[in-house]
Amino acid sequence: MGALGIGSFWWVFLILAFLPILIRFLPGRSKKDEFIYITSLPKILDSEPKNRVHMIFGIAYAAWVFLMIALMRPIYYDTPIVIEQPHRDIILAVDLSDSMRYMDMLDSANKPVQRIDIVKEQVHEFILSRIKGNSNDRIGIILFSDQAQVLSPLTFDKGLLLKLADEIDLKLSTGPLTNISGAINMAINRFEEAGTNKKILVLLTDGKNTVTGMTPVQAAQIANEHDMKIYTIGFGSDNTSDGMDDDAEGAAADKIDEFTLGEIAKITHGSYYRARDGKQLHNKYQEINFNEASEEAPRSYQPEVELYHWPLLISLILSICTGIVVRRING
Repeated sequence: MGALGIGSFWWVFLILAFLPILIRFLPGRSKKDEFIYITSLPKILDSEPKNRVHMIFGIAYAAWVFLMIALMRPIYYDTPIVIEQPHRDIILAVDLSDSMRYMDMLDSANKPVQRIDIVKEQVHEFILSRIKGNSNDRIGIILFSDQAQVLSPLTFDKGLLLKLADEIDLKLSTGPLTNISGAINMAINRFEEAGTNKKILVLLTDGKNTVTGMTPVQAAQIANEHDMKIYTIGFGSDNTSDGMDDDAEGAAADKIDEFTLGEIAKITHGSYYRARDGKQLHNKYQEINFNEASEEAPRSYQPEVELYHWPLLISLILSICTGIVVRRING
């Protein structure tokens, strides 16, 4: 909805609007003392009916008021126009293979925890940092093990994302394997469905691709054809044989395939990071956050339509009418 407003000269109206009244009703003691003297006015007052005099004065005063309104620079504020800045879409892909059960990480109290617990915490921190940065990004979350699945589609709702990030759990795993190719292909499909212009995938894994079929490098080549940038993170301590809980005894202690993760990042013009503990993982996520600093938030523009010419035109017409009436009276 639009609205009316006035410019910065509203004070002119307050000062000058009542000036004609002061001139009319506060004359000097004698003619020579009057600061404005209209020679035809006495004739009008002497020979014309009072109602006509009042009418003439009213028209002249109305002309003066509209002139003051024009000087106030009235403006019509039209409906604001929101200018959307180009946004980027970011998908966070998290490995849920069995090796994420390894308890080779320490929490803030230096107690052993599973790798997935640290990852969940840092995914939450990454999303929170985008909120604090007033980013205009859409973020989605993909989980992958034997198969890739969408935990959250691309959305601007960062509050919802924080809640979903806290629900990341190994119970959502589809099996013990690591399907890196499936995670990349899933991200490609989600980006294409969303009509994304700037596509960022942050893929975290603690192992190597252990499913048959398309290789991660082949998937990365397809991603590059779709203008997708991939940041890869290899997460886990160098000693994977210690700190496993009973449920992970059967898991394969696969070392991180750093070469493949590096190739994925290189092909898609991203970067590969190695994180051996929670602190390093936090730093790597924040480095990605810095590298992908958000564009400006949406801006709004409110069109202004100048209206001063309308009261100025009315003032001119009323002034002409007053002059014509006075001229006809005086002959």
